[in-house]
Amino acid sequence: MELAAVQISPYALEGLRAPLMGHVHSVFDTSFNVELEDALVHVGRDADAFSCTSITIPAGDMSLVLDGLKPGQVVIVRNGCLRLYRPSDIVSIDFQGAEPVNCSVPALFDVESARWAVSRLGERRLRERSGLPSGTETMRALAGLREGPSPGRVADHVRYLCGRGLGLTPSGDDVLLGYVCARSAFGQAGGLVDLLVRESLLHTTLVACSYVGAFSRGGINPVYRKLLLATRDRNVSAFGDAAASIEQIGSTSGVDALLGLSIGFSYVATRAASPVHSAA
Repeated sequence: MELAAVQISPYALEGLRAPLMGHVHSVFDTSFNVELEDALVHVGRDADAFSCTSITIPAGDMSLVLDGLKPGQVVIVRNGCLRLYRPSDIVSIDFQGAEPVNCSVPALFDVESARWAVSRLGERRLRERSGLPSGTETMRALAGLREGPSPGRVADHVRYLCGRGLGLTPSGDDVLLGYVCARSAFGQAGGLVDLLVRESLLHTTLVACSYVGAFSRGGINPVYRKLLLATRDRNVSAFGDAAASIEQIGSTSGVDALLGLSIGFSYVATRAASPVHSAA
């Protein structure tokens, strides 16, 4: 079976660039992950929300690809094709002509936009719906990220949240990615990305690590980018649409990410006197 990929993220393109051998990592109802040398690439449908770790194929072909696909089966990348070796045949996905998707973090300059976003997200009762466990330690970690009293203390809070919760991307990791995403947009994430990479490698799932890896290369899910652009423009309608779309991700992953974004915006908003971007 030969297919052509529709879209591709910068992270997936980098992970698929060289001749490689890997395996199918996990299989879901409408997508699957392949594990390669230093990347976990998600293969999804072009009709679904795009991920910063993804390549997509036509939605109508996915059921045919998933038929007989199992974790552990061999995957080979060569000559611009991702080949899946099923027991009965080979599925070849040509990604050379796939459309690159902009997954970059936009630069925001006006700190008042952060305050505006906090007020909008505050209406959504995110903490109550988060997948994070309740308790004093969780509340202390979230408050510590919002206040950022010292780099050492922030590192403790990141360490506590990393891998915390259930799921392929634990709630704590979704919160942290949203948090670092908001701070990065305002140029206030010095050292945080490296810290998150280190802690993720030690404490969380491979799927969560792939999102951190994409972020360390400057990539976020396009719907997060839409939220940040709506924040920059203070576009109520676009912001609401993006937030609603994020909320639909996973069981609580989207809500957790919005909680992290809100905390990141709060950090920026309370440090209005701090320098942000001096240049794009």
